[in-house]
Amino acid sequence: MKKILTIFAVMLMTGAFNTVNADVYSDVPADYWANKEITAVVNDGILQLEGKSFLPTKDVSRSDFNSALLRTLGHRTASLSDNNPFSDVVSSRGDYGDILLSSKLGLIYGYNDGTFKPDRIMTKTEAASVISHITKDYKGNVKSLNPFKDKEEIPCWGAKQFAKTIDLGIYVNYPDADELLPNKNLNRAEAAVLLYKLKQSITAVKEQYVNKEALLATEHLNETKKAEVDEVQITNTRKIVLAKNIIKGYFYTYFTSKDAQVGDTVTFTAKHDIYTEEGTLVIPADTTMAAKITSIEPKKWWNKNDKVTVEFESMTLPNGVCVPFKADVVNNNGVLTENRWAKPLGYTVGGALVGGGIGVGAGSFSHNGHRHYGEGIAIGTPVGAGVGLLTGLTTKGRTYKANDGDYVWLELTQDLSIPN
Repeated sequence: MKKILTIFAVMLMTGAFNTVNADVYSDVPADYWANKEITAVVNDGILQLEGKSFLPTKDVSRSDFNSALLRTLGHRTASLSDNNPFSDVVSSRGDYGDILLSSKLGLIYGYNDGTFKPDRIMTKTEAASVISHITKDYKGNVKSLNPFKDKEEIPCWGAKQFAKTIDLGIYVNYPDADELLPNKNLNRAEAAVLLYKLKQSITAVKEQYVNKEALLATEHLNETKKAEVDEVQITNTRKIVLAKNIIKGYFYTYFTSKDAQVGDTVTFTAKHDIYTEEGTLVIPADTTMAAKITSIEPKKWWNKNDKVTVEFESMTLPNGVCVPFKADVVNNNGVLTENRWAKPLGYTVGGALVGGGIGVGAGSFSHNGHRHYGEGIAIGTPVGAGVGLLTGLTTKGRTYKANDGDYVWLELTQDLSIPN
């Protein structure tokens, strides 16, 4: 019974009872050809699950592709106040606002008869045409179609558009790498691949179609497990490191509180590139962080060390861009100071060694023909340690010093915005 309970507990901890996790859905196994892209677009809210299933082979309608495209480009809120130019789009539709927003932006056009045909299934050529339309001006070279044995099947109106998406790398050629299947109905797996690739190439999209402050993804720092928050928001224009994240700040040069004055600037630096767990560069190496000294509390008797309080003001990237940077020193209640037990410990160890040496000397004197080294050490060591500890606790504290390359942990007190 004990063995069974142990196995049960392990299964619970490892998630063995879960039929679905963050990466694999009931109908998308780990080795599925589009697993990576499907996982990414679902996690980013671009395409939704139906229960625990993704339905990768289900055909995609014009409306479904339109809504997913809006989310890929960062448009999360659809307005219902715009005029409706389509006779076949009623306000009771759940995608009503998305269709009107798309029409306003000029993403996906309607037809000459005033309809949008929201439930009509998209073909791969139609999807290529939309992607070609919203990406920056460039005439696709039809020679790019030559490697594909079914290039002649592409409708004449879509040849250049398809060629452009191939040149941009935003296309799907599965299951046969030599075929485009241009007249095939677009399914959800293929749509996931297209939208994933489009998002990865977001700089190729015309600016008027992209929500510049769109939240593209939420990623995570892993500088320390002690951080209360580890999230970094990735947008089209910047990376936003949320308050309560913790990073390392390395002293740029040697620093001592003995030579410091209130108002001086202390410079820290990022010694190494700081990436999110997902691989986005957030803070480049050689970025500097400037902090102004706001107070210095000098060392005092009874082992009170120097305390230097600093206020971080700015961060300067290697390219010269300067951004506001607000953070507190994590260690020692937010001040730069030596560990208050370092000196007493040093004195205690030193006193113990001295006391032990005296004990050895005392034990070397003969008593009734015997030398008592052990007794001398046993008495001298604790006495010396006690004297050392008392000295360390009662004398003046230590000056704060830091060498070039020493670091402190810094907790952000407000969001840090770093331009792309």
